[in-house]
Formats: sequence, structure tokens, C-alpha cells
Amino acid sequence: MGSQTPQAAGSNAAPFRSADPPFRPLPPTSSDIEGSPVGQDAAGSTCYRGMSHEERQCIDRERGTRTSNYSPYNHHPSRRPSSTSDDVSEQLAELIMDMIPGPDGEELGDAFRCAGDLPPITKQSLSELDIQNIITNIKLRHDVNFDRDLSFRPNTDGAKGQEKIKASKRYWKSLVAELELYARLFQGSPPLGSSPNINWSEIVKHVQRRIPKMFEVIQEVLKSLVPDRDHARVDEHLDVPMLMQEIERGVCDLVRLADWMSHLLKEHCAPMRDDWVDKMVDSTRDGVTKNSSESIVKGLRQLLGILEAMKLDVANHQIRNLKTLLIEDTVNFERHYHLDRLVNGRARVNVESAQKWYSYAIEDFRQQCTPQRDIHRFQLDIFVRAVVSTLFMVNRCDFPETFYLDQERLRVLKLETDDMILFDICFVMFGNLLDRFGYNGPVSHTTRCSIRASVAAILGDRLGQGYQQWLMNSEPISLELVRQALAMSGLPPTFNLDFLQSANQHLRSVFHDTFADHASTLEATILPQILALVDRHIYSSPTDLFNNLTPLATHPPPPHTSFQMHPDHDDTFTPQPEQFTDFSTRVTHIILLHWRIWGPIAYVQDDEAPISTSELATTTSSPVSQSRTVPPVDTEAPVMMKTGDSLEPGKETQFTHEASLP
Repeated sequence: MGSQTPQAAGSNAAPFRSADPPFRPLPPTSSDIEGSPVGQDAAGSTCYRGMSHEERQCIDRERGTRTSNYSPYNHHPSRRPSSTSDDVSEQLAELIMDMIPGPDGEELGDAFRCAGDLPPITKQSLSELDIQNIITNIKLRHDVNFDRDLSFRPNTDGAKGQEKIKASKRYWKSLVAELELYARLFQGSPPLGSSPNINWSEIVKHVQRRIPKMFEVIQEVLKSLVPDRDHARVDEHLDVPMLMQEIERGVCDLVRLADWMSHLLKEHCAPMRDDWVDKMVDSTRDGVTKNSSESIVKGLRQLLGILEAMKLDVANHQIRNLKTLLIEDTVNFERHYHLDRLVNGRARVNVESAQKWYSYAIEDFRQQCTPQRDIHRFQLDIFVRAVVSTLFMVNRCDFPETFYLDQERLRVLKLETDDMILFDICFVMFGNLLDRFGYNGPVSHTTRCSIRASVAAILGDRLGQGYQQWLMNSEPISLELVRQALAMSGLPPTFNLDFLQSANQHLRSVFHDTFADHASTLEATILPQILALVDRHIYSSPTDLFNNLTPLATHPPPPHTSFQMHPDHDDTFTPQPEQFTDFSTRVTHIILLHWRIWGPIAYVQDDEAPISTSELATTTSSPVSQSRTVPPVDTEAPVMMKTGDSLEPGKETQFTHEASLP
């Protein structure tokens, strides 16, 4: 296929026109939408412009190639056209490969054959950002309590996110291929529609797979973003059948359409998007002027990106306006949400395992809790101790399924505890080295900060990723501890390989042997602070919890050294509880909110506050109690959102929310 010469690649007219001049010949193939060349014809097809068929064959013979006498379906003349959809698509894909030989033509042909028919952004995908879906999104309703700057962003996380990015690139390349086919089929020379062997209506049907749907999507999304008074304008300028007729005749003024679009968008989008809108118009004008399908597709891609950004702006603005109302209604909303699923057998939570987890906690911590006149406070104290103890488990963090909405927050807290413990172990190692080198003086705060900064720099991005990362980097960490101990002891920075190996083995040994002891010491220091915070905020509203316990920073700073070394730098530690304030407030917030939602559902089994199945049914059979401020909504969360429920096969959310928009 690569050795054949495209017969009419240089004789095609453009399917679009600008105001002046009205028509232009098809230029050589230029760069693709990513900026890299789509690939010029290996046989130099651009030099065929204006040549006769016999002249082209002569040039081909001189170059050692043969002319392709392909039909509009396929470059194999002996193959008869098929009326089936797959065969026609395959033949059109091969026609693209004939028009643009080489790897780039194969890539465009494969994209035309395999890419989806709808763009990555549609009205349906953007509907996840509608206000009704926002206020019924259980994960967002929970997360909004913990992030001051929570906002939506496109969901491109993980392997599935990367696959969506690849599918998106493939789709935009398929549009380039489709526009190249328009130029060849609608304005090519000789006209293909006059051939008696061609079912022209079938060809048009299969070649126009994506552009009409693209215009329909743009029309639908625009109408969902602009006021009703502008809908008539949108229908007038985005009359899809009329646009496709103009494209077939080569008279579609895409530049005028882009200019109108820019005026409409600037009327309704934020001023910060104006520069993006101008770039969209420039890309479209450049594509029409130079007959560059890649630039035209780049303009369409920018247009859909602007529409997505506008929808995100609206959704994030609504979240900011509703945040206080959503937070205040958290307990009411989530309790009814979970009860409804438990009664109807749709819960993803195993309540029995949560009850067992809490019953074991009662056995473990009953003796540690001071008898309370209020049984409910006693039950809460048990719960607090169970949560804190679970966070400080060695190599484990086994919370019941009722914590599924806090899973990521608890994982981060667990990693922070591990880092604090391991930093403290490094200080023990540093004190041992000072003893080994004969230094008996005090250790300054500046030195401690320097050691911590050096160890954090060695770990880099691996800090906060678990115990194994410390083991994997034990050798450079031990070397740095030896270096700083030598410097403090006034000894020359000479290193003995055997001693360095011994120091590394010792550090790894104390990591393993003393981790549990350090964890217990750290837990004993932090637990009273968390209990005090729980006592202080036990009657606070969810809004007060948010205002008092949510960190001002979007992401908490790295954990500081939790213990200060004693001046004689031995194994004695002086706990500094004030250094745990940020950690303790975040744990307290999770505990109090979770207890209010799940306490009477999954944990409390005493006679004073039982909840039977019949009572659950009575609660959920009546209409959900409506907040005084939050609009009444159905508690059924949409399946396309990340609610923690299992998604339907093949479906996943297009957007996720996080602390800040990138």
C-alpha cells in the first residue's frame, strides 16, 4: 500500500471556504492535531497538481512506483465494493491510507476505522455536572466536609484515565481522516458520484460518521449553557443538515461560524476564557485558509474544551454557593442514603462486620474508658480509641466498610503516622552515632531540622508512600546520618565501607524491631489530644466542624518530627503534642462525622438506642426529611458518578472532584 501513489490527492478542493477567496486547492498534508506531521505522500503526490494521468504514470515509473487505480472504496481494483457497513468502513479506511501513504496514513485510517462516533465531551457526559446530580452525589456530599477548595475536574486518573486520553486522541485523528475524505469524495477530480458502480448514498452515509454528530453535540451543549432566549440563534447557526449540504458543495463558511460562536461564548463564559476562544477562531481560520484538516480539527477540539470548561465553571460555582447548605445537611442526607440502601438490599456496606469490629473494640477498650453518666459518650469514647488504634496498627489499617467514603483520607493519615514514626527512629539512630563518635553535647533544633530535611530530600516523592520506601532507601539515609554525626562530632568526613554497611544494617534493624514501640508511644501521645478535641466539638454542627477542623491548606504539610531529642541524645524522647494539632484535628473530624452518620446504624447495639430492621423500613418508607435549606432530591445517586457504589459494566464517571482545579 505504501508503494502506491494517491491518484487524486492534489486535485481535491476544500470542503470549507472562507469569505475571501471562496475556494482554494487542497494543500500538501500538514501537521496533525498534536503538532507532529501527518506525513507527506511518499511518492510526492503534491507535485501531481495539474498533471494528466499519463504524466503521473511517467513520474511514477521514474520513481519506481506504480499508480494506484483504486476505486473510492479500495485501492485493490479487483475487489468488488460491498454493501455491508464494515466493508464500506474498511474500504474508506484503505482509501485514506492510499491518499496519505506511510505510517501517518495508516494511523489516520486506523483511527477512522476504530474510533468512536461521538466526541469525548457530550451533553450526556456533562450532565454529571448538573446541579441535580451534584446534590445527589454521595461522595461529593461527603468530601465537601473536608476540602475548603473542593472542585470538579476531568477524571483522567489511573489506567482508565490514560485509556480515555488515548481514545480521545484517536477520535480527533479520525476527524482529520474524515475531513480528508470529504475533500476527496465531494470535491475530488474526477467526481466520484458520477461513477455507475458506486452507491453514492451509501458512501456518504459511512463517510459522514462523526462530523454531523460533532455539530449536534456542539448544538446540544451550547443550548444547555446559554439562556433560552439564545436557543433560536443556536439552532439557526448550527442547522446540521444545512451545514452538511454546504460541506458537500464546498461552500461551508466555517470561519464565519467560528466568529459567531466566539461572540456567543464571550457573552456567557468567564473573561478568563476569552483568550482560549480567540485561539479557537484563529485555528479555524488558519485551517480554512490553508485547507488544513488538522487545524480545523484543532479548532473543533478547542471549542469542545471551552464548552467543557464553561460547564465546569458553572458546576464549581454552584458548589461554592451551596457548600454551607450541603455541609449542614450532611448527616441527614447520608443517614437516609445509607438506610435506603440497607433496607432495599443495595448497600455496598456489610453492617454485620462493622458491628463485630465495634464489639471487639468494646472488649479491648472498655477498661480504659472512664465510666460515663452518659452511655452515648462512653460508646463514642470506645469508638475514638478503636479508630486511633487502627491507624497505629503495624502494617495494617483494617477499618470496616462503613468508612468507604473516608478510605483515601484514612490511607493518607496512616502513611503520615508511619512517616512520623520512621523519622523518630532516624533520630534514635543519629543519637547512637553521636555516642559512637564520642560526642556528648546538646543537639540543636537547627541540626534536627537539617537532618529531617535531608532525609525528606532523599525520599523525595516517595515520602508518604509507606514503610517499604524507607527500607528501599535505607542505605542513602544511613549514609546521611553518618555524615551529619561526623560533622557534629568534629571528625573528618572519612567513610569506612564496612562501617557504612553496618550502619545501614543497624538502621534497617531498628526500623523493624522498634517500629511497634514507637507507634505505641506516638499513639499514647496523640490519643489524649484527639479525645480532648472530641469532647470540645461533640455538640458542634457539621458547619462548625468544617470551620474548626478542616485545615486551611488544601494539602497538609509533611509531618514534622513528632519527638524532640533529649539534650544527651540518648533513647529518651520528649513528646511535643502541639506538633500533632493538624493530624489530630483531621482525625477528629472524620470520627465525629462518621459517628453521627453510622453510630445509630451500624455500631450502637445497646438497649437504649437500638435500630431494628422494621424501624429502618419505617424510616425509609416515608419521604426523606427535607432540610430547611437544601432542595428536596431523590436519594438515588446517578450511576455515572463516583458514589462508592459499583458502576454498571463499561461505565465510569467523566469527572471527579478534588481540592483544586488544575
